Amino acid sequence: MKNPVQQYLENIVEACAGTDGEVAAYIPELAAADPDRFALCLATVDGRVYEVGDAELSYSIQSISKPFTYALALQDSGIEAVTAKVGVEPSGDAFNEISLAPDSGRPFNAMINAGAITTSSLVDGEDGDARFDRVLRGFGRFAGRDLSVDESIYSSELGTAHRNRAIAHMLREFSILEGDPEDVLAQYVRQCSIAVDTRDLALMAATLANGGVHPRSGDEVLEAPLVEHVLSVMTTCGMYDAAGDWVTAVGMPAKSGVSGGIIGVLPGQVGVAVFSPRLDAHGNSARGVTLFERMSHDMELHIMHVSRGSRNAVRSSYSLAEARSRRRRTPAEQEALDAVSDRCHVYELHGDLLFSGAERVVRSIVDDDPELVIIDFTHVNDIAEVSRQTLISLRDRLREAGSEAVVVDPENVIPDPAAGTEDATRRFDDIPRALAWAEDELIARHCGSLDTSDPVSEHPLLSRLSDRAREAVRAAMTEQTHAEGDVVLAAGGSFAGIHLIVTGQAVARDHGPDGSAITLVTMEPGTSFGELALGTDDVQETEIVAASDLELLVLEADDLEQMTLDDPAIGVEVWRAIARDGYRVAERALRRSATRTS
Repeated sequence: MKNPVQQYLENIVEACAGTDGEVAAYIPELAAADPDRFALCLATVDGRVYEVGDAELSYSIQSISKPFTYALALQDSGIEAVTAKVGVEPSGDAFNEISLAPDSGRPFNAMINAGAITTSSLVDGEDGDARFDRVLRGFGRFAGRDLSVDESIYSSELGTAHRNRAIAHMLREFSILEGDPEDVLAQYVRQCSIAVDTRDLALMAATLANGGVHPRSGDEVLEAPLVEHVLSVMTTCGMYDAAGDWVTAVGMPAKSGVSGGIIGVLPGQVGVAVFSPRLDAHGNSARGVTLFERMSHDMELHIMHVSRGSRNAVRSSYSLAEARSRRRRTPAEQEALDAVSDRCHVYELHGDLLFSGAERVVRSIVDDDPELVIIDFTHVNDIAEVSRQTLISLRDRLREAGSEAVVVDPENVIPDPAAGTEDATRRFDDIPRALAWAEDELIARHCGSLDTSDPVSEHPLLSRLSDRAREAVRAAMTEQTHAEGDVVLAAGGSFAGIHLIVTGQAVARDHGPDGSAITLVTMEPGTSFGELALGTDDVQETEIVAASDLELLVLEADDLEQMTLDDPAIGVEVWRAIARDGYRVAERALRRSATRTS
């Protein structure tokens, strides 16, 4: 089955076919290009590349080199030093205009030729050859492979670079360039002659879209703050005197080249590259501009497109009344929790948490006004620093009000500056553990210390029996002990009686499709296990394991049967108590499930 994205790209290429525009004629080698060659590539930030047309056709990078050389100059010389030589304002002029600030001689931006020649001089290197080697290696890291120069393009372009030569000498006159302007000019023309294909350009654009990290190699080519700087200038200046039309109609940081290429960057999503040599009046690929306009409209790629991210930050929210931990509680604890469980709320978040999303989370918590808050970051991919600070501040405000917030954060996506101190936020690896903590905390805060001196007598199996029946059951029970890790009841075994926990913990486990153990429920003193086998044809379906050293009182199956035979009246009482407790557990589970899904 053909991928729908691939099919869409093929469809719009056909729909946007056209023969408008002319190839660049001022460079002899470019004038000889086949005007009807075409390629479109879209690269995602996780490294998938979709291709249409001549994706492997090689051509010179030309002015698409400018944002990448600018990036290297920022990396090598720093923003302040580069900005002292090259501005960031749109010029409103054509790409080859002799456009310098009248007071300082500083080029308006790095996307026009004057600015690009200047940034070439700001890359590390003792001379033009050394700086070019740095550029060639840097471009290779952006593309994810070694690149080379098209020497025929270089010779042809250098021999006709009269206007750029004039710009270079004027820059030297204003001391924007230092040293020999011919040396810098040769370096600049050579970098414009680097041979690429459309797949290379798409991956170079995707590296910028991915915050400076190459989508396939994982190589951090450029630091994220510098990526923001480069993309900002590309947005306002990358399409020269057509920049305003481009931002309005397409809305992506972009850069074009006179060989017929255009790249577009949608931060966090994709890099796009188009190659079609016929140029419009602004020196941009005519068919390329049409394709970008179509894709931006169809795929909602405009950076100003209003998303619903702030509304979607909260994946789900619910109170403890709707979802409990996997810990089986005693009837007294259940009754206590039923009274106060709405005081704890859980907020499951997802996606990239930017400021608007964090604001939505904070507003939800403040409006709900819970006493205990569990924030689940399991499905959050990344979190902006402003969002982290906002949520840390919320935690502090909750504590001041006598409340508390904890996080479920197995991947540590929200680092805590107070980690390792008593002020640190309590962290859990999964929701069930966080819910168990919240249950314990609510019981401690609102119910005091429940009487656990004789947890067994409070179990429904015994608490509702007559004195005579209770004495008979206690007399029939035998004591068992198990060490941590022991299998108390194996899955598949027959009904072995009712096991009441006196001290310690036990867990009921099942196994997933891959054979890994899954904990279904944790049981503590005053709770029981084994009786559910009575409802499954007397077969124990789950494995019961001692989670700690365990003391049990066991009413074994044979003893239960004998008690019923010896005194049918007591037997009826006991079986009624067993059935009543089973219905209680099932009804509670069904009620919580219905509440959660309503």
